Amino acid sequence: DVVMTTSSLLRHGPEHAVELLDGLQAWMERKGFTSVEQVRGRLSTATGADPSAYGRPSYLSTIEQATRTYAPA
Repeated sequence: DVVMTTSSLLRHGPEHAVELLDGLQAWMERKGFTSVEQVRGRLSTATGADPSAYGRPSYLSTIEQATRTYAPA
């Protein structure tokens, strides 16, 4: 997450932080969260989350997004 955020800021400039924060806030509101603390660790396997329920789909989604973003036109 840190690497992706840093990469995004380097690619789009520091002003992109506003867009990232706005997107996070909008997502949190849609999901009913009022703070980052409520979100932090929700998918941690230490909290009992089943890693197989989100690991592979998340990986595939990331690969598909990267292909759309970085593949030659």
